[in-house]
Amino acid sequence: MQSRPDTRFAPAAEFGRSELTALWNRAYENYFVPIAFTEPLFERHLRRASADLDLSRLLLIGDALHGISLVGRRQERAYLAGFGIAGAQRGQGLARALLEAQISALSDAGMREIVLEVIEQNPARMLYRKAGFAEIRPLVVLEGTLAQGRASAGMALDAAALASAHALCNADTRPTWRREIPTVLGAVATEGAVALGVQRDAAIVGYAVYLEGSENSALLDAGALDEAAASDLLDALACARVGTTWRLVDEPPDSALFRAVTARGLATGIRQVEMQLAL
Repeated sequence: MQSRPDTRFAPAAEFGRSELTALWNRAYENYFVPIAFTEPLFERHLRRASADLDLSRLLLIGDALHGISLVGRRQERAYLAGFGIAGAQRGQGLARALLEAQISALSDAGMREIVLEVIEQNPARMLYRKAGFAEIRPLVVLEGTLAQGRASAGMALDAAALASAHALCNADTRPTWRREIPTVLGAVATEGAVALGVQRDAAIVGYAVYLEGSENSALLDAGALDEAAASDLLDALACARVGTTWRLVDEPPDSALFRAVTARGLATGIRQVEMQLAL
């Protein structure tokens, strides 16, 4: 079906945070995983995604908001940080119309690439394919409790050491947007996230970033140079937060960290696909 004639698109910057938060929650009703936001959590999401509300597009029917496409921007790269149509308006071709409007806005702004992650079974995956997005690689969510291994306290990392470790451990693969260094350093600077590292000789060969006292025990990012470094990092995490249930998103299933984590009993949860569109 085609979009309705009274459909229009507007920059998200034209609306307030309360309106955007409410629209986000309507767009993600009955989603595969619960991601309803309060206004402070929505604000945090905007910050982590480097969101550009002038470039992000909302779908309106008349004067009512029914769809959101939230994008982040870093130089000439864009990231689809949230996309959805409110439940009552689904199945009418509106998602395709919103995506086309968003791609057009990004192209006009000089973006050269759009990236996103989508859950494998999400019907939106087909929508992105039809729009020209190519599937780049699989990603998984890892979650579980680490049994204590060797006693290892790890070491606290300052911003410079974290950036150096991040570059070393990701030299052979590009991290996803929400695990790129601007997001990670931003969490340390603005959210009080803890950066923990393990050392070999003079180099930091493994690192993890997490929120102290976080209820969901999310690892915002982690990486290791090789499986031995990954094992040392897991020992340090097990000592730092005894009995914690950890959760790490966007991990490539061919990484040294993935192999070490799954060998320690953490389960593979949600499976995702990273996609990319060249403009």
